[in-house]
Amino acid sequence: MIPAAGKISLLKIQWLIWAILFTVHVLALLPYDPLSQSLLYSVINVGSYAIIIYGNAFFLLPKLYEKNSRVLYALLAVLLVTAVALLRYMASFYIYNWFFAAKLSPFRWSAVGSSFISSLLIYLTSVLFYITLDFFRLKQKQEQLQKQHAETELKLLKAQVQPHFLFNTLNNIYYVAQRESPATAALLEQLSLIMRYFVEDAPKERIPLLREMDFIRNYLSLENMRMRYPVNISIQEQGIHEKITVPPMLLIPLVENVFKHGIDKLREDNFISLSVSLLQNRVEAVVENRMARQGEVSNTTGTGLANLASRLKLLYGNDYVLFTGEAGMNYRAQINIPL
Repeated sequence: MIPAAGKISLLKIQWLIWAILFTVHVLALLPYDPLSQSLLYSVINVGSYAIIIYGNAFFLLPKLYEKNSRVLYALLAVLLVTAVALLRYMASFYIYNWFFAAKLSPFRWSAVGSSFISSLLIYLTSVLFYITLDFFRLKQKQEQLQKQHAETELKLLKAQVQPHFLFNTLNNIYYVAQRESPATAALLEQLSLIMRYFVEDAPKERIPLLREMDFIRNYLSLENMRMRYPVNISIQEQGIHEKITVPPMLLIPLVENVFKHGIDKLREDNFISLSVSLLQNRVEAVVENRMARQGEVSNTTGTGLANLASRLKLLYGNDYVLFTGEAGMNYRAQINIPL
């Protein structure tokens, strides 16, 4: 279910509640029935409660109601409550007549109605149980995000060795290189912008998407400089404007993975195509590159992409798309996230 909620796991809490409910049920029946009969009736009744609660909370609500299949959900919910109520009464009826009754008891539809009403009350309890589960899921997700954010900040702090001193030094080198080698000066400027991004933007929860794109451009330029044969880089933006914000460092793993696993340094026709689009309040980024001749890309899973998948899960739950794989002769990485 849910691994933990504070110091006591939610699973243990559920087992404790069911044990208490079963015990109370047995004790309530003991003044009227022998122990064996009380135990059997308690198993039937508590078991029917569990079927309704878990059937609604773990199947009907998340699979149908949350997916906007409201009519089908209502029909199946009524069917679940009715079927469990009928089976609950019939099980009690036949067990009583077969094992405990001195004479056969008649089948009473009024008792079926009473069973249906109690099952309906249990159904309402299952809705409250589902809401409680969502609360604990949200709490756990927030704790994981806070922990990851704290770990990221700690790593950044460790990496920030006197950043102001470093930026000042880079500026001094930049002015010297501008006189002697303008190309080197341009590289230093890009490096400075990348480092400033890590120091100032990466720790934030959200940053403008355009700033993220500037960071990616600087990264691509620096990576391209160390290639024996320059990579043909194409960047397209559709519908992107300054008000769009995203969590930092979400797109760079897609690009970084290309240079780690998808570039054949012996080829002269390497390319990277990056497309970032705004599609109905969602941001979609697609990176394509030519696969290495050995076909290593399709068999390689970069740690950056694995970490990205974990981070997306924490940020968006299941409301995201992350695809990596072959697309014809190319390798394709795609991400789709809500704004």
